[in-house]
Amino acid sequence: MHDKIEKVAGRAAKLLNKLSETINEDKKEFDSETYSPTFSKAALADFPELAKAKVDKAVSELEAAGYTFKKRKAGKTEVYDMDINDVIKIYEHRGVPKYRDNHSEALVLFLNNLKGGVAKTVSAVTLAHGFRCTPQLIQHDLRVLVIDLDPQASATMFLNHNFSIGSVDTTSAQAMLQNVTREELIDEFIQKTNIDSVDVIPASIEDAFIASQFESLSEEYLPEQKIYNILKENIIDKIKGDYDFILLDSGPHLDAFLLNSFVAADALLIPVPPAQVDFHSSLKFLARIPGLFEKINDSGSKIDISTFAGFMTKTEKNAAHQNARSILKDVCGAEIIDVALPLSKAFERSGESFSTVFSTNPKYYAGDKKSLQAAREKAEEFTISVFDKLNLDRSN
Repeated sequence: MHDKIEKVAGRAAKLLNKLSETINEDKKEFDSETYSPTFSKAALADFPELAKAKVDKAVSELEAAGYTFKKRKAGKTEVYDMDINDVIKIYEHRGVPKYRDNHSEALVLFLNNLKGGVAKTVSAVTLAHGFRCTPQLIQHDLRVLVIDLDPQASATMFLNHNFSIGSVDTTSAQAMLQNVTREELIDEFIQKTNIDSVDVIPASIEDAFIASQFESLSEEYLPEQKIYNILKENIIDKIKGDYDFILLDSGPHLDAFLLNSFVAADALLIPVPPAQVDFHSSLKFLARIPGLFEKINDSGSKIDISTFAGFMTKTEKNAAHQNARSILKDVCGAEIIDVALPLSKAFERSGESFSTVFSTNPKYYAGDKKSLQAAREKAEEFTISVFDKLNLDRSN
């Protein structure tokens, strides 16, 4: 039997590498390795703090000073096709303050639900890209880091697929245990993604073994530290000044990674799908949270979460889903994100190539382009709703 399992494992590894190669080849062919949204010059007139005359003046002054904006061919002429950094340059030129001018340290968001399959990771990576790509937020020049603590490495697959295959030594779990310096975190553990200023610390399947033995490992290698403070102290506190938002994505397991994430988080966001089994399990998780906090407090660690909110995922326009949303609103009261992430083919199709609706190139999208655009607009609404909730709570 052992030989049979070895053969299956070997075939699975080969197929996984082949699938990975195919995905990477497709990304190169269809320009999705480096794709991020672009904007015409006219479109910028509708952005916050801008108007046509302001844009024209800033572009003219910047070009006179030697700055080159991105352009594309349109027939025999060239038209402006500005990327996010071009737009940020215009805001900088006009002296519009950035988010970091008011907040010197990152806000840490933990998205979790002990029920699997609730679109937790899709929500996290959509939000990460949304913070950077949503037109209404570009003025803030947001810097985003995703810390993947789920051994399934789904967030890593979305954000940097090359680090999701095979053995990876520079994972979040390893950084926690090794207690590396800030410089080592930045140079060796933090990886770039195809969206500029959105970074990821990867996860790997081997992290599951670390999670299962975390108590004994931390006692051996980090005897002076509280077990649930390790993520905060060994990673987040060292790089809080380098980012505006840090998103934590742990697995649906009651393990040390999840409990560390509670201690590290400033905000806790709970994705809740309307399907009956998922919805009931999510309510059970919500009811259990105070007990988890008590367990952490009893260990000598401290919970310091200032924002808590539930939000709906995988919603459709039908009575059952509307009813579930009403129930969640009754449960959460004011602590709810009003905009849901819908059940959409565009989210699904983008995910098949390990992309979000923001990083999917519409030019090569295989499905209905109007559906992709609608999904992106809904993702933008969701991102703005989360951003506004976080800002409101942060100012109080």
